[in-house]
Amino acid sequence: MNAVKRIPVTLLTGFLGSGKTTLLRNLLADERMKRTAVIINEIGEIGLDHLLVGQIDQDMVLLKSGCVCCSVKTEFSETLKLLYQRAQAEIIPIFDRVIVETTGMADPIPLLKQLLVDESVAVLFSVQTVITTVDSLLPLDLPKQHIERLRQIAVADKIILTKTDLSHAFHNFVEGIAALNDAAEIIDSSDVEAVASLIFDREQYPIVRDLPQVQWIKQNSHLRNKLGQSLHQGMSSLCLYADQPLAWRSITLFLQKLARLHGENLLRIKGLIHIRESLRPVVIHGVQHYLFPESYLDTWSDDDPKTRIVIIFEGAIQQNIQALFDDIVLEPMH
Repeated sequence: MNAVKRIPVTLLTGFLGSGKTTLLRNLLADERMKRTAVIINEIGEIGLDHLLVGQIDQDMVLLKSGCVCCSVKTEFSETLKLLYQRAQAEIIPIFDRVIVETTGMADPIPLLKQLLVDESVAVLFSVQTVITTVDSLLPLDLPKQHIERLRQIAVADKIILTKTDLSHAFHNFVEGIAALNDAAEIIDSSDVEAVASLIFDREQYPIVRDLPQVQWIKQNSHLRNKLGQSLHQGMSSLCLYADQPLAWRSITLFLQKLARLHGENLLRIKGLIHIRESLRPVVIHGVQHYLFPESYLDTWSDDDPKTRIVIIFEGAIQQNIQALFDDIVLEPMH
């Protein structure tokens, strides 16, 4: 039996008032949204009346652009499965990508975990990218009760800065964002086409090659052998690096033990691994206690077959992470 081609999911996050809803409203009116399913908090809050073609049921509508829009009334994973089942039954149009809008106060990590934990969802859907909208007028050093905002920034692949025309310290703000997540691509929301390309440029995000994760890893490779680059409010990042091919078994043992001992502190793990058992690079991706199924790239795009594992975490665990990697992965090689 042939494996089902998994449908890519984009998480759209952003703190309250960051412009996430405005961005989504503009996307929903775009004709390029055809064959897209969008999961939002409340359909009524977006203001879609002028875009409606038909009402499928109380919580699901079809828009002029050809995309299906529905609100979450149960668990996120159940909503994904319902969409898939209805598409297969031809109740709604077939879709080949999903955009999920999170609530303003939502930590995206639990949603990422749902895509891992529920096997009936993981076999059908995969995380493509995390996009976070950030209000450039709102300081980054908010009180600790707003730690969700920093987490949204820390785990993002792409960051869209809003209200930049009103920000008098824009460059300083960008530097602050880069300090929190210098691997993410930062885009000004006024660049409409650049923003749209995050969703519509399929070549930029081929699901097999998993390019956003590879870029994220490579851009953070300057952290090699550093014991934790301090970010904000207890968050740090670390890149584990190896020149020689590694045994896949030692990598899996390391990741399993890391998740078991420090899972609650792990915000995001991404890795590009050079293993002895294959000439093809292996991509790993995980959050907290969970790892997505590994995927293989066709080739090393930069002719630099070296292992890089980037970890963003909370707490003073950087030395523990490095020690685990050294003991389980590197030491057996000598």
